[in-house]
Amino acid sequence: MDEDFLDVTQKGNKLIALFLFLIIGGLCAFGYFFVYAKFQFSLKNITIEVGSDLSYDVNNYVKNKLVDTSGYKLDLTGVDKDSIGTYTYKVIYNRRVKRGKIKVVDTTPPKFEIEDYTIEVGEDFYLGNILKSCEEISKPCIVSLKNAKDEDKFKKPGVYNVKVTVSDIYKNSADGNAKITVVEKGTLVRKEEIDLEYSSASKGLIAWKNEYFVKFSKALNPESEEAKEKASEITIDDIEKYVTENYPDYKITSTEIIDAYNKSGYIIGYIVEVGLKGEKEKTIYIDNYKSQN
Repeated sequence: MDEDFLDVTQKGNKLIALFLFLIIGGLCAFGYFFVYAKFQFSLKNITIEVGSDLSYDVNNYVKNKLVDTSGYKLDLTGVDKDSIGTYTYKVIYNRRVKRGKIKVVDTTPPKFEIEDYTIEVGEDFYLGNILKSCEEISKPCIVSLKNAKDEDKFKKPGVYNVKVTVSDIYKNSADGNAKITVVEKGTLVRKEEIDLEYSSASKGLIAWKNEYFVKFSKALNPESEEAKEKASEITIDDIEKYVTENYPDYKITSTEIIDAYNKSGYIIGYIVEVGLKGEKEKTIYIDNYKSQN
């Protein structure tokens, strides 16, 4: 056989083999990218601001964008977008489960309003009382003086404009201006002390008709010494005298002093509940036996 003919034939066979190899390689690549590659997706670790909405687009979670997201299931049930922390989310495709992390952070400073505030000389007061409102997910809102030396100003009467910092527990903060008026000791009457309207009692009352054994001229902090002194002024002699005059055939079986509060939780007076036993048992509330203080 002619050697040139053999050489041409061998070259042709090689070209055919190369062509077939390329076709098979192409089919394999096609199969990988359009079938197998779908199983090889990987996920991102994501950071979001607390309270922000979560995306439900799978492409926001996979590292390489998918042309076709059909068949992919995004599971965010383990993520609490309203609480600081690190959570696990899942993407599921054809029974294959991949897991990623979502970190919920708070980097937003509080939004707040400040109102003018008045204190007495030398008074220990909670600086947070100057806040009229404060919008903050990571509560509480913490107020501090921008310049700690400004605290010395509150030792004498005057009107002081000071800078304050309002922050949350993650140290996100914003500054504001506060106007604090300092008055002489013993001259300040708070709005809580002016409000003498009944709001609640230290015990559930059934028959009481808003008439007090003792009603104060101003509301008192329940922890104050003045409130404790007024309670100690009520004696069993006063109660026995009232019962003798109004219920002569009854004996006292129990007595209880009940605190009456305004809406701010300040005490505005005392109610005396008395259990009696005679022809039958009854409970009375001593009405206006003492004059108002």
